[in-house]
Amino acid sequence: MGGRKEAVMCRVCHAIYHHKRWYQEGKIILSKAQKTKVEMIICPACRKIQDRFPGGVITLTGDFLKSHKDQILHLVRHQETRAKGINPLERIIVIKDRRDRVEIQTTNERLAQRIGREIQRAYKGDAKYHWSRDDKFIRVDWHRDASRD
Repeated sequence: MGGRKEAVMCRVCHAIYHHKRWYQEGKIILSKAQKTKVEMIICPACRKIQDRFPGGVITLTGDFLKSHKDQILHLVRHQETRAKGINPLERIIVIKDRRDRVEIQTTNERLAQRIGREIQRAYKGDAKYHWSRDDKFIRVDWHRDASRD
């Protein structure tokens, strides 16, 4: 976005970019920001979602996943909601549920790492983090076999 001085709005999610920061509360910020015509764009997160170009991929596997999938996916969605409250560009692109595994794609690496850590913290198991050379992409592999009750 560089040094834009005027506010811009994402035509897809209605997030507002103003004073070098993205805001989800578009209409509130927009009314405070300016009264003139606002340029409509597609924000970086919506562009990644449209292009299916993730910044992070989390793969969940194991017998534990089968019996706790709903709880784990609830935790994943909760983490997305928390992240979007701080930075509306941190989102889940897609959750692919494939019986024996779940793949979650995120718009950036920080959200994928945070989700991986929260699953590890809440449900134990084994998590491995694989960063790209430039640290702009992460692959998180989480696995847990039978329940450790």
